[in-house]
Amino acid sequence: MDEQTAARTAGEKVGVRKADTRAGTADVRAGKTDAPAGTADERAGGGAPEAIALKVTLASEHHLEGVPKIELARRHGLSRFQVARLLDEARAEGIVRIEVVDPTAAGRDLSPLAERLGISSVTVAIDRPGEVPRAALARQVAGLLLRHLREGGRLGVAWSRTLMHLPAALDALPAADIVQLVGPVSTAGHSTAQSSALVHELGARSGGQVWALPTPLIVDSPQVAASLRSMDEVRTALDAADGLDVATVSVGAWADGASTLWSRLRPAEQQRALDAGVVAEICGILLGENGAVWHSAVEDRVIGVRPDQLRRARVIAAIPAVGHPEAVLAAARSGLVDDIVLAPELAEQVEALLG
Repeated sequence: MDEQTAARTAGEKVGVRKADTRAGTADVRAGKTDAPAGTADERAGGGAPEAIALKVTLASEHHLEGVPKIELARRHGLSRFQVARLLDEARAEGIVRIEVVDPTAAGRDLSPLAERLGISSVTVAIDRPGEVPRAALARQVAGLLLRHLREGGRLGVAWSRTLMHLPAALDALPAADIVQLVGPVSTAGHSTAQSSALVHELGARSGGQVWALPTPLIVDSPQVAASLRSMDEVRTALDAADGLDVATVSVGAWADGASTLWSRLRPAEQQRALDAGVVAEICGILLGENGAVWHSAVEDRVIGVRPDQLRRARVIAAIPAVGHPEAVLAAARSGLVDDIVLAPELAEQVEALLG
């Protein structure tokens, strides 16, 4: 069975509790107890210490050693009906506890890769049956978010085609304020209304204050951008990012279809960025292969969170850019992100690039 198939298969763990009795303790690890004296009916009935010890013995032999019920009946002088009833009672009384474990729930931790990248964590998101890869990434981002966001904190959220799945992965949020990190964007199949709806939906769940950013990600000129930044509601939203505790962002590769900013630039601007060595984009911030921010006229037209604001927060980044491991390296080296969530294929590509 390959790793991905195994990861999708829910495992079953059965725990058998030791029962302390006045007559002694049934040792689950050994799976054996001395059968108490008396008839089968006497031993099988009631909640007496002898009956509890028998249930522990049957449960241990059946669940831990795999002994069939018919063999248990023969071994202990019971009927098959009695064995089945005692095993059912063992579950009902908490002697046997069954837990179904979803191996995909927590993702796969790649601590060695995180150490090589110089960040806090790398999590591989494994798709569940019927789940699209971006939703799997958002599910793992949600788990990290709940781990690090505290009551009364401030969460920054950047819309992306990946993070739009975030609300579906969150049952609840701690009471926290929500800050929109970049202006609304529209991409093929997604509207600017969806972008704004993300922060408001998260704000409704957290019950905190929401700072929405009612401007496009990028505008036509620095003059227009400056004018919009001077508006009270825009300025207060941008300033609110100064106090971020946790932020969720998406990292795009600098290529057509891999970055929401790419399509907003003219072909000559796209090429200038490529010629300058840009390989990744985070919230409209362009990064070179070594993680350095590329300063150009483009950033004067972008309205959103600044690099220094992100560096002060705990930043969880979803990276859907399969085929672009250089974008992962740039994000890690930039100092802008702390935790990275990516697909298994991209993790392998990053490890291969590192050599």
